[in-house]
Amino acid sequence: MQFLKKYPLLILFAVFLYALAIASLLAPPREDSVMENRKLAQKPRLTVSSLLAVRTADKYTQKYETFMNDQFIGRDGWITLKSICESALGKIENNGVVYGQDGYMFDKFTSLDERRLKLNIQTVAEFVNAYGSGTPVTIAIVPNSYQTLADELPAGLDNIDQAAEIEALYKQLPDMAHKLDLLPVMRKSADAGQAYYRTDHHWTTRGAYAAYQAFALSRDLQAADWEQLAPMRQEQPGFYGTYYNKCKLFSAKPDTIEWYDIPIDSMTIAGKEMGGMYDMEKWGKNNKYDAFLWSNNDLTIIRSQNNLNHEEGKTTRILLVKDSYGNSFAPFLTYSYDEIWVVDPRFLMTPMSELMTQNTFDDVLILYNFKSFAEDSNIYTISK
Repeated sequence: MQFLKKYPLLILFAVFLYALAIASLLAPPREDSVMENRKLAQKPRLTVSSLLAVRTADKYTQKYETFMNDQFIGRDGWITLKSICESALGKIENNGVVYGQDGYMFDKFTSLDERRLKLNIQTVAEFVNAYGSGTPVTIAIVPNSYQTLADELPAGLDNIDQAAEIEALYKQLPDMAHKLDLLPVMRKSADAGQAYYRTDHHWTTRGAYAAYQAFALSRDLQAADWEQLAPMRQEQPGFYGTYYNKCKLFSAKPDTIEWYDIPIDSMTIAGKEMGGMYDMEKWGKNNKYDAFLWSNNDLTIIRSQNNLNHEEGKTTRILLVKDSYGNSFAPFLTYSYDEIWVVDPRFLMTPMSELMTQNTFDDVLILYNFKSFAEDSNIYTISK
């Protein structure tokens, strides 16, 4: 009784935590979190193997702890409260995301895996040496938003200098490779409008278009005019991207995704006919960017009659090797080629050597954002 009188707040706090734990156990588990844009852990099955597991991730106790954390009652509210408290304390970063000016969020990218980057450069060099003499190969490394939007960064951010890294990367590639310098292109695009999303790590559709124009110009191809595309412009508001899903900044304002309802003849993914270049259901989901090209997939082939450079009796074809930046870029290529073949090395099932030897391409474009190129462990597949 004396303890209760002496520490009433401590007792109330303990009772509060106990009540929350009981409520979390009794409440039906949620399958996913719209706020966090991910599946939530479900109650693990108690088995002999999980009790005797050596790896921490396989242990029943670890799985149950993850389950309790994910299913803690009022989780979304607690996440928001944490964000409010951190903002009140003047914190400018959370979970690898840095808060910039005008609502922009950026990667905290202060160190490189030099070995991984070197291996990926070697892989691209091998690809160019193998096929570059017969097919023009262009390498386009896109600087991430923090490199382009320097005026929006908080003071003192010591991120990797991507301009220097991309320049050094290009110097290590064979002379026959065409290297597309996109930093001035993206800066010009950012000056004219929004080239990158505020809450997401991708470039905007306008940014992708600027890069498409630069690529078409480098290949002496006619590109679609922005005015020509205007009647096909569509908007999807309410987009909270990957940065937001990491940091949950309570004051974040959503982005609006632009997309263009470009007519095509057909699009297949791994041989399966799709209804178009966009997964329309994804516009109503949390991660709206996945609507472009139906997200990341195996071999995707787009055929259209949009090609402004079409020659009678000839079918021009480009192979686009890309990360997710290429998803909003690829639709514009329909105005410069008859067929667009798209591969994502993370999901490619067909050996690249088979694609290159059994098909004829007028161009190959390897398109990656720098951070993705520096960290991707699947790029090696293009040399197989």
